[in-house]
Amino acid sequence: MILKLKPEEFNLKHENIYKKGSTISVNVENAYRITEKLSFPRLVGSSGEKEAIKIVVDEFKKAGYNSIIRDTFRTSLHIWIYVRYIFLVLGSGLILLGLSFYLNPFITLGLIVINIFISSRALKVSTSTEIKLSRNEKYNFSTENIFVNLKSKNSKSKIVFIGHWDSKSQSFPSSTRIAIFLIFIIGSLILYLSYFILSLLSIFLNLNIPFLPNILLDTCLIIASIGSLNYFNKTGNNSYGAFDNAAAVGTMIELARYYKQHPLDNIDLVFLSTGSEELNLGGATHFIKKYKNDFERNSTFFINFDLIGGSEVIRLITSYGIPRKISSVKLNDSFLKSAEELKIKIRDIYSPSGVWSDFMPIVQEGFEACWLGSEPGLKFVHTKEDNMNLVSKEGINKILLLCLDVVKKLDEEYK
Repeated sequence: MILKLKPEEFNLKHENIYKKGSTISVNVENAYRITEKLSFPRLVGSSGEKEAIKIVVDEFKKAGYNSIIRDTFRTSLHIWIYVRYIFLVLGSGLILLGLSFYLNPFITLGLIVINIFISSRALKVSTSTEIKLSRNEKYNFSTENIFVNLKSKNSKSKIVFIGHWDSKSQSFPSSTRIAIFLIFIIGSLILYLSYFILSLLSIFLNLNIPFLPNILLDTCLIIASIGSLNYFNKTGNNSYGAFDNAAAVGTMIELARYYKQHPLDNIDLVFLSTGSEELNLGGATHFIKKYKNDFERNSTFFINFDLIGGSEVIRLITSYGIPRKISSVKLNDSFLKSAEELKIKIRDIYSPSGVWSDFMPIVQEGFEACWLGSEPGLKFVHTKEDNMNLVSKEGINKILLLCLDVVKKLDEEYK
């Protein structure tokens, strides 16, 4: 059924924003139904993958789309195997660094350079927009993106909505994985700086601080041990993936249905359900590499849904990475402004490391992109507890209202 709620029930400031007659015509129940339907394990390469693809295609058809593009590509578990093992390598480098200072400070300086070089290479590989296949074919898969296009009257701009359909489980929840990443990265940087300063003091001033080398070596052992925990963070297929990311697909397809009935004047819309987000951002990477010449960078906007549907605060990830990279100032400002007007609670978030999402390869290609999520965040993601208990109609409705408002305002800018 259509959720017909008066605008004032959502504390809308402008009573005529999304009305059909005197009621809102976006169908929250439909988005929630699709979310429930997709809430089962669906890792790329599993039987659940095939069922998920079938559901997404069928739901696009129900939304009124006859021309559905199914774009097949190759992907791999390679990056998660790499991430598990690289922490062992980097941790061993830290321990060698601590031991080297007992031998010669010049050796320590040399190891600092080597460790920083390996660390920077590791960071570059883990954030690369290239899909790297494994030499072992059992870790490689064929999967697909599913998307539809909706033309406007004047086609002056484009908006691409993104929500990945695949899921995965891991030994640790995402919040634990992020903590491991950040402790190891920040701890390593502090140790590199400490050993650099200590080595220079030892070389030029012949300064010896008792007990400090022992303390630093113990710290190296602790940081290396924490990093090595990531080796045990294996990828599996035991999460229902309701919050990550069935709710995003349900919400996106409902937007596709809504705009099919209410086309825009100036903005063409693309509704993209990506595969292999959980392995290596493979779907978004493949899509932007293949179709980037079809989009103008100054008039195309990508809105990524990932971890939405929670009833608490909306999370707008406005920047990410080390060094820090800003996503889209225009989109971020638009969502923050609309949230304020609609009296929807929102927080802008910086995500330094340890978490990935489909907007990242888009941003790296120079396009305007943003990432919308919601509380409860990452505590239950990639676990068996990621089920429909984390998703609410209220949370889905907030995302729908925000998107309708932002898209409406962008469309008016191109009059």
